[in-house]
Amino acid sequence: MSMLKYSVGEVMNNWIRKNFNLILIIFILLQPILDLITGLCLHVWNIHFTLGIVIRMLFLVFVLYCVLFVFQKRKSWLFYGLFVIYSLFYLFGILVYKDNPNFFGEIQGLCRCFYFPILLVSLYNIRQEIHISNLILMVVLITYLVCIMVPNCLNLGFASYEITKAGTLGFFNSANEISGIISLLTPIMILVFISIKKIIPILLIFILYIFVILTIGTKTPLLSFGITIIFSYLWFLSLEIKFKKIKKIIVSFIVLIFFCISIILILPKTNFYKNIETHLDFLEVDNVFDVFHDNSLIDHFIFSQRLTFLKQRQFDYQNASNYQKLFGIGYFYDGKETKAVEMDYFDIYYSHGIVGFLIYFLIYGYIFYLIMKNRKSLDFDQYMLYVSIILGILLSFIVGHIIVAPSVSILYIVLLLSLEKKEKKRILLLGQNLDMDKAFKNIIVNLDFNKYDVTVLLITKEDSHKYNFSSNVNVMTCKFISCNNFFHKLKLVYYIIISYCMYDSSYCYQKCDEIKNTLGYISSLNYNIYMDSTNFMSKELLFDKVKYFLFKTQKDKKKFLLEYPMIKDKCILLDKVKGV
Repeated sequence: MSMLKYSVGEVMNNWIRKNFNLILIIFILLQPILDLITGLCLHVWNIHFTLGIVIRMLFLVFVLYCVLFVFQKRKSWLFYGLFVIYSLFYLFGILVYKDNPNFFGEIQGLCRCFYFPILLVSLYNIRQEIHISNLILMVVLITYLVCIMVPNCLNLGFASYEITKAGTLGFFNSANEISGIISLLTPIMILVFISIKKIIPILLIFILYIFVILTIGTKTPLLSFGITIIFSYLWFLSLEIKFKKIKKIIVSFIVLIFFCISIILILPKTNFYKNIETHLDFLEVDNVFDVFHDNSLIDHFIFSQRLTFLKQRQFDYQNASNYQKLFGIGYFYDGKETKAVEMDYFDIYYSHGIVGFLIYFLIYGYIFYLIMKNRKSLDFDQYMLYVSIILGILLSFIVGHIIVAPSVSILYIVLLLSLEKKEKKRILLLGQNLDMDKAFKNIIVNLDFNKYDVTVLLITKEDSHKYNFSSNVNVMTCKFISCNNFFHKLKLVYYIIISYCMYDSSYCYQKCDEIKNTLGYISSLNYNIYMDSTNFMSKELLFDKVKYFLFKTQKDKKKFLLEYPMIKDKCILLDKVKGV
């Protein structure tokens, strides 16, 4: 047999395919560290082109490569091409209609803004490869909280606001972005609390969380926490009413009242309350309710002058050329950065015009529609994910820095994808019969039927009922089926195919010209077949078509590779098969 040579690219793609979810998890866990480095770059080292944005952009390029060349989701080219075409029109407008244009700043603004829809489309196309647990997101939240609390306790943290207001943000830079992250992950915190059911860890994390949201000084996390508690209480209240648990209803109501009173008593000692007082003094208002009698006071107190910024951006937009109204007025004027509205939907519209806005939200809306169309059945986990998504939509409109900030939008995408029901992978197991080797039978018995739909195709006809398989296993025989005709039809079906590698089953593989995702299980009891190249794998076609060869032990794998070292990258142990 001639030696098969695999290129470095194929080896790398195989490795990425197996480890993509792990890479994504590591990247998500790195988010607090990247934001920490960004804060240090800006406040300590005075570097405005930060490592955080560089790594996030490189990760986006990596994901694009994975989508197009590793997982070969070529339909994504349509959106990527649309974005490239729009970007050219946008930059042309900057060149023609602006004096002293800042191309670097405009490109950076463009990439930051469209980071969300590009990454959303990309990860959605490979969503079946993505499995991010609530525990991972909880670790991210705790990391942010600790990185805020520790510097604050040591009186080393950066201020949340440049002037007047109180509040410390640890070593992070953007109060709005960090507040958005904490807000989006608050419902996940509640889910984890309910799942772990251990009072000491819950109390420690909860105290840490309350300490941070009350000392950070911004309104957003506290508002989000209140919304999350209300929605959580309504869910449990509905269950208690449904099952007529009157005592639990009374107890839960008393606990809620006690909790609210505790927060009210603590508030006057927090930076959040001090900022309210400072703001009212600045506006020369004695009572907070007097604010609601004057539109300008509402803008200043509730929206932090975002409505004023909105009017200014509207004025700039109206005075722009028709071309800029279509493709955006950008982020700079006469080389200086303009003040953003800090309300995501308006910032996208004015900065990128009618065309950019439509591209952005048609993609966002379409993916959101597909996710909701295939959403999981409603339980408390799913319900709290909806709360996170509602918070994301609401905060994008009110305070911004959600979908236009890469550090926040990454987590928002993970939450969005978590809404969708994961499809079961379909596995077709090929073998001669189930009595020849217990290992073949054990493969079937130990499969996770929550993740896989299993069909067993046997060369020899036999009674499948005697094996007492789960009802999820469909046992078929191909004794009277032409292999050519069968596999011709099978090309239309997407299976992971596991062949129990013996004479007939490997022969069936060779007939299967275009099947992908095939796995071969190598039994340690039949090495006389494997080592006789005239009988086993006599054609190189099998090496090309089989995605991985599975082995029960490391000893079996090493023995096999002595004869076939050229397929080392395709040989894995059974306990590693989870990711394939």
